[in-house]
Amino acid sequence: MIFETRRIFKSAVTSQNLIRELLQLMFLGELLSPGGDRVWLVSPWISNVMIFDNRAGGFGAINPEWSQSEVRLIEMLIQLMGRGAPLGIATSFDSHNDLLLERLREAASEAGFADRLSIVRRQRLHTKGILVRRGLLLGSMNLTYNGLELNDEVVVYDTIAQPLAEARLNFESYLEDGA
Repeated sequence: MIFETRRIFKSAVTSQNLIRELLQLMFLGELLSPGGDRVWLVSPWISNVMIFDNRAGGFGAINPEWSQSEVRLIEMLIQLMGRGAPLGIATSFDSHNDLLLERLREAASEAGFADRLSIVRRQRLHTKGILVRRGLLLGSMNLTYNGLELNDEVVVYDTIAQPLAEARLNFESYLEDGA
């Protein structure tokens, strides 16, 4: 069954795996076929959450250097930028985000990808979304452990061109607006 829009209601006991699998598929699609469009992560709170569970080595073909362990957000984003994808992150000024942003900047700089990373911090950011070339995930979920595992959340996944284009215009405007 092919769908263009899907709504997912998640609680601590239902649909957790569905959200994680969707995130994996979204990021795998970008890793396998990166485009020129900026990948956007927009979340008032963001953490170095697990993206791929590679303990069984199932994602080794994507990056043979990933050991048989959990692949966290920063590792995956560095791999994505290494394949040519520009990355935009919009988040709040909350100190929760400081460590992740610092580590991501350092890793991008060490890898030679600092020019592919754009970080915007906004005072009143409440929007939450992940935008890749072929999909848009919007909803109530922050990109944190609590958002993925504990909180009741609702998200909408879209593959329709118009909502993706609208989100891209809005997210790109963060670069022009600043804080």
